[in-house]
Amino acid sequence: MASDLEKTPIYRHTMQRLEEVKRVNSQGDDFWLAREIHGIFGYPTWDKFVPVIEKAAQSITSTGGDPSHHIAQTSKLMELGKGAKKRGVEYFLSRGACYLIAMNGDVTKPEIAGAQHYFAVQTRFAEIDQKSVADRKRLDLREDVKRAVKRVTDVAKDAGVTRFALFHHARNKGLYGMSTKELAAHKGLRDGENLFERAGSLELSANEFQMQLAASKIVNEGISGEEASIKANFTVAKEVRSTVQNQSGTDLADIPLEPDSISDVRKREKIRQQKRIKSSSVKITK
Repeated sequence: MASDLEKTPIYRHTMQRLEEVKRVNSQGDDFWLAREIHGIFGYPTWDKFVPVIEKAAQSITSTGGDPSHHIAQTSKLMELGKGAKKRGVEYFLSRGACYLIAMNGDVTKPEIAGAQHYFAVQTRFAEIDQKSVADRKRLDLREDVKRAVKRVTDVAKDAGVTRFALFHHARNKGLYGMSTKELAAHKGLRDGENLFERAGSLELSANEFQMQLAASKIVNEGISGEEASIKANFTVAKEVRSTVQNQSGTDLADIPLEPDSISDVRKREKIRQQKRIKSSSVKITK
């Protein structure tokens, strides 16, 4: 149930106005202009608001952060009346900076309470959204791997491969330096568990790239015969492994498995989608 404060017009108006003046940069990040929100926070005069911004900057510094990543000073041409203008200080404020400003503000102001609630909710939504983005990326990569497996298998079949276990084993030998069975033991996979169901984004990307590259090599070079195809698959895998090591400093064999399987991620994302649909629906009453 909403508190008495949440029912007040000022509280609701504060949250509504903060949403109205929110801006979005080219990277999709929310930000606010200090001179547009100081009145919304309950500070009629700019000079009273600046010290609160400075406190927020100190809070960021005290936690080891860089205030310049959240509070960027610039200037703004302001109207003084009768056509006169002058430049004054302006600040670009990130969501995190605004939240800290609200937390360091005058708690007796109902506007500050409204701002605290607004930015706490906004920050939580952003955290959830970032997790959702990571999950969706992993799901997309898993689908890419499925398509790559089909393509390289079809190409290998056309080239004369009949022992597909040996063909795919060559990929593991090249990418990880061990057999499929050894890899499963090294990674800690359970019996029958598919590596791709537990692999993270980098590992999925490396496998998908290797398969697409191997398929292209076999086709473009007109490779024919099982032995030649298996050798090509191994060679490409070995090169991809070397590239990953050189660029990331990580051996694919040593990348830990994700704690959640793809099926777990898929269920989690389905629940999120249902919540998004529910939260975006509008109840119509007469």
